[in-house]
Amino acid sequence: MKILTPTIASHKLNHLLQIQKKAESLPPLSVGEVVEAEIMESARYGKALILLKNSLVMAYSGLPLMKGEKIAVRVAQLHPGVVLRIVQNEISQNFRLMDYLRFYRSNPKALFEFFTEGIDRFSPEKLGELAGRLEREDVGNIRNILKSLIFSRESLKNPLFFRDYIYKFGYLMEKDLGDALKRRSGRTMSAGDASQNLKGLLLKVSGRLQSLMGTGKLPAAEKLAGFVRSSLQTIESHQVVNYLFQEHEGKYLFQIPLLFPENTGLAEIFVKFGDRDSKGKSQRGEKSVLFLLNMDALGDIVVEAKIKRKKIGCVLKCGDENICDFIRPFLKELGEKLTALGYEIDYLKCVTEKDNLKIKSEHREFQNLFALEGVDILA
Repeated sequence: MKILTPTIASHKLNHLLQIQKKAESLPPLSVGEVVEAEIMESARYGKALILLKNSLVMAYSGLPLMKGEKIAVRVAQLHPGVVLRIVQNEISQNFRLMDYLRFYRSNPKALFEFFTEGIDRFSPEKLGELAGRLEREDVGNIRNILKSLIFSRESLKNPLFFRDYIYKFGYLMEKDLGDALKRRSGRTMSAGDASQNLKGLLLKVSGRLQSLMGTGKLPAAEKLAGFVRSSLQTIESHQVVNYLFQEHEGKYLFQIPLLFPENTGLAEIFVKFGDRDSKGKSQRGEKSVLFLLNMDALGDIVVEAKIKRKKIGCVLKCGDENICDFIRPFLKELGEKLTALGYEIDYLKCVTEKDNLKIKSEHREFQNLFALEGVDILA
């Protein structure tokens, strides 16, 4: 599974600025540093006068630079000549990536709240007059998809629930992350594509709400539009987190609401396709799956599963021995169901683990996701 593909900034030679002065005669610069350059005089015959760290410098470039324009440049080399690379597009994309990542970190339960609130928001009773102004089929599909993405007793009947969750949520909607981040409306999609996933439907509804808000006759449209915007931001933050996890750690992270008789819990599922080789490619012979479960009566439970080909080993970690005693009788049934699916059981056990909260906090920090090129200029 491949979630999103980033737009990589072009690095053609005409994106370079070359300076004839020696590094010693320029303001302090270091290779890899990103600085702002202001164009003081437009480029003529490939030359432009730029302001670099309060110093005027003549630079050569194949780009049509305009007077007054401010660009971000990265110091590519200092010797034998000073070379700067224009990275404005790279910075813009990194800013958007980091914005979504920061949004996720500051709102770790935003998706959970979106699911629980969204079902109510898109009910005909709550929509009132808006229900007649929006396409009822789309509104109904949004509500139905939200319900279907909450794991319940009914979901147990669907052996492909997790696969359906990924498609219906909208994780795989864009093939290009750059386009996804640049455009919120007006993107090309077929009616079939839009009606099959949550994100596509929300985008369609968002467009109609914008038209209704223009009339000024439906105050409720503006309120719902705000909820839809925040919902799209939540979905896209999960897309970005998964793209970054996928590219830098070979992992995926999915949050799935759990419906219990009394209330709603949350499952955070981390999937890793083996370790990476010397070239950074994932070794797909072994998969690791980590379930961080917030249960209604059993509290926090961690499930660690390792799968290699058709052989599976699984450990359930509980915070209390009494909970383990409750779970152990069900392990036989779990083993039988896994065997029925074609798996050979390597081990299947339930143990007491006092550090479940520590395990959860370590995985939620996403510290390695900040180890990106250019992060130092964004922090």
